[in-house]
Amino acid sequence: MIDENLIYDLGAHKGEDTGFYLKKGFKVVAIEAVPEFCSALGQQFSQQVATGQLKILNLAVARTPGNIDFYVNTEHSVWGTANLEWVKRNQMLGAASVQKITAKAERLADIMRDHGIPRYCKIDIEGNDFDALSSLENISEPPRFVSIESEKKNWNDLVREFELLRNLGYSKYKIVDQSLVSLQEPPQPATEGCFQPHRFEQGSSGLFGNELPGRWMDMFEALEVYKGIFRGYALAGDAGIFQGRKSVFRMLGGIQAALVRAAGRKDYHFPDFPPAGWYDTHAAR
Repeated sequence: MIDENLIYDLGAHKGEDTGFYLKKGFKVVAIEAVPEFCSALGQQFSQQVATGQLKILNLAVARTPGNIDFYVNTEHSVWGTANLEWVKRNQMLGAASVQKITAKAERLADIMRDHGIPRYCKIDIEGNDFDALSSLENISEPPRFVSIESEKKNWNDLVREFELLRNLGYSKYKIVDQSLVSLQEPPQPATEGCFQPHRFEQGSSGLFGNELPGRWMDMFEALEVYKGIFRGYALAGDAGIFQGRKSVFRMLGGIQAALVRAAGRKDYHFPDFPPAGWYDTHAAR
């Protein structure tokens, strides 16, 4: 049974999202593979840990339980991953300094059996989001809302994500340009938890559930949006033909964001020319 007052922050990092969920009055299970980050979370939110509002689990989430290799990126800590392909990607992007540690791993479904099924589960674990999500096929009732960082290079893998979400009972989708999350503002009155003013840090996941901007789409509409994202990424993504800081596509993306900020727009979706960045797929049951 879903606990409507519970949120999972999977890939909690330094608490960029955990703090927002706690402010809104939710109980939070924060899951993080790096021990130092877990210690820092415990210190930052010591009061919420003491009251039981926050549980911190020093775990990686993987397809099978056991000990796994986890690669801490010492240049960009948010890029820590257990996925070797993502380690190679980070090296290509110039963040080659990594420290390999051994992390205890659990399946997400098993964690939910022990700690409850949340209203919303944020999944952001750098390349292994699909593995975490796939284990939920074995639980009686998945979370009401879930978000993942979606595939943007291999179309078949993206379709596989949406097929998995559909099989889990999710039928409505929103696609959020994460480079524009810092422009989001919590709506008032709140439709998730209580209202709290909040400024989202770059790299945080932002709003969720009923507070997300834009309209919900079905799977086919969402895939149409991703066709434009794939085109943009092929041109100006990590290995795109116009990849680089001075790419005209990146400059246009920056101009677009500036215009949005100046206009105070709440609707951040631009399907005709999406900038090459990273996108979260939010799904609702």
